[in-house]
Parts: sequence; structure tokens; C-alpha cells
Amino acid sequence: MIALASTSAVAQEQLSDTTQWAGPEIAIGIVEHGSNFHPLGGKLIFDLPELPDGQIYEGSEEDGTVDIQLVYRTSPLRFALKPRLTGKVQINTAGRTSFASVGAEWRQHILQQRVYGQIGIGLTIHNGYRFTPDPFEPGLAIGEALRRYDIYQTRTSFGSQVLFNPNASIGVRLNRRWAIEATWEHFSHRQMFSRQNPGIDNLGLRLVHMFGRKR
Repeated sequence: MIALASTSAVAQEQLSDTTQWAGPEIAIGIVEHGSNFHPLGGKLIFDLPELPDGQIYEGSEEDGTVDIQLVYRTSPLRFALKPRLTGKVQINTAGRTSFASVGAEWRQHILQQRVYGQIGIGLTIHNGYRFTPDPFEPGLAIGEALRRYDIYQTRTSFGSQVLFNPNASIGVRLNRRWAIEATWEHFSHRQMFSRQNPGIDNLGLRLVHMFGRKR
């Protein structure tokens, strides 16, 4: 009986270790909008050559701005490797493109549950441009041409109002309620909806709060 009770206690402790971080979560983060970091691409380019005045790389029109990101995650579901359903809103502080996403994330803990890696995929809509207006169209009035040229230099043509959101994070537990995450977020449609598909990458940090009792 003593041996059975001891075995039961050990099993219960191990179960607690694997479920103690299973509550729903909210997070707030600061994200660099347009970071030139795309780990799924063929190359990682951090230092692009400078272009002549008036020219800009496609997809880099909104680089150098900052987003505020709000995230909600459910508790892990009990199927398909226990994903968390997620909702995200990413708001650009400079009035450029903002994003709203729903999706799922999968997490794996290491180092006695204190560090975790996470990958996810989502579906996104945005309030930016599918195609920016052409500032070089013949016959435009000078005022309209200047307005379009400003859009051409500061707003990205995503090629679709619906985008995919592959993402990944590394988190560190501060205590049983709080964690910090380094995150990568990508938005593009892989030319599924048009040939125009510059995509955009974002890097940032999030502060995460878990609800519920420690299990």
C-alpha cells in the first residue's frame, strides 16, 4: 500500500509538471514593423544596399515603424498536439498597416518547464493596401500625383486583403503567472491570391500573463 501510494504521488506530481502552465493567456508586445528577417526564405538579408533617392525596395515601404500587439490564447485543446487557439491585433503606431489574426499555436517546454518554444499559423486581414495607386499614371493632376507618390513610398502593396501568418516564439517563465517572449511574425499570401506578394516580417518582445490556478 505504501509503494502504491508513493507511485501515485509521483505520477500526480509529474502530471502537475506538465499541466501547470495550461491556463488561458493574454499578452502585450512591442514589434518592429518590417525587420528584413525571414527564416523561411532562401536568404536572410539584414543590410540591403542603399538605393538612389526616390527609389525604395518593394515590401520595405513601411519599415522602421513600430506596432503594439495584443494577444489572447486559450488553454491547450485536448487534440492535434494540444494547440492553443489565438487571436491577435497588431496596431501600427505610425498609421501604416495594422493586422488582425486568428489561428493556432503549439508549444513545447524544456529546462524544467521554465523555457518554451512555440510555432503557429494564422489567417489575417489588414487595413492596408491590396494595390497602392499608381503615381506615374499619365494625365494625373500634380496634386493627385504627389498624393499617390507619398502612398507609393510609405505604404506596402500586399496583393491581398487576406494573408497567412506563420509565427514563432521563444518564451522564458518569470514565475507561475508571468513570462516574456521573443517573437517573429510574418504576413504574406505566397502568391495564392495575386502575383503581388512582398510580405512583411516583424520581430518583437511580449509580456505574457496566464490566468487560472496553478494546476
